[in-house]
Amino acid sequence: MPAPLIWHITELSAWEAAVRAGSYTRATRGRALSEVGYIHACWPEQVSMVAKRVYPDRPADLVILEIDVARVEAAGVAVDIEADDDGAGRGYPHIKGPLPVTAVLRLRRTKWIGREFVVVA
Repeated sequence: MPAPLIWHITELSAWEAAVRAGSYTRATRGRALSEVGYIHACWPEQVSMVAKRVYPDRPADLVILEIDVARVEAAGVAVDIEADDDGAGRGYPHIKGPLPVTAVLRLRRTKWIGREFVVVA
């Protein structure tokens, strides 16, 4: 069985900086891993809801990091699942340290169509 894939939404410029540095260290919009203690991630089916909540101003430069959990863990970084507030879903993955850029399998482009967040590639 293949390792699960999790997603993280970020600005393209933040990802480009991570590639230069060798690891990604933003927890979420405007917050560093060092402040929060983990990097917020989600399952693919949660990405639209997360984008609407975290980016209500709908910036145009958002990308999705498609992350291989096995590669993250092989680098010595734990991935935990936090329960949903309402207990109804799968929970949310938390990456408990710097994300190695080698754990990102694919950079997915996105766009907003009206108020809908759409993954285009």
